[in-house]
Amino acid sequence: MKPLNIKLYDVARAKLNFTDDDAMEFVSSIHELNDHRFENLVTKEFLSEKMNGIDLRFVKLESNIDLRFTKVESMINNQIAEAKSDLTKWMFIFWAGQMTITIGIILLFIKN
Repeated sequence: MKPLNIKLYDVARAKLNFTDDDAMEFVSSIHELNDHRFENLVTKEFLSEKMNGIDLRFVKLESNIDLRFTKVESMINNQIAEAKSDLTKWMFIFWAGQMTITIGIILLFIKN
């Protein structure tokens, strides 16, 4: 037995008035409980692997988001260009019509 186990055994026998078998079972139970607790502990290597996996996922997500933003930006730029060309076309039509009407009114005043 380890020194700590011997000390627990002695305490169990002296203070708790256990028999030899009960004290040994008590120490074994504590040792098993302690082993079970340490089995469930996470190691630094495990955490490092998980964090690296998360970092890789973030890099992939970041590149996907950048790609989507680029697509949306180009789509918006195309729509703005189409709107500008439509606006220019309608402005030209309006100006041509306005100029025609203005010239017609001036000619009408000159003839009268």
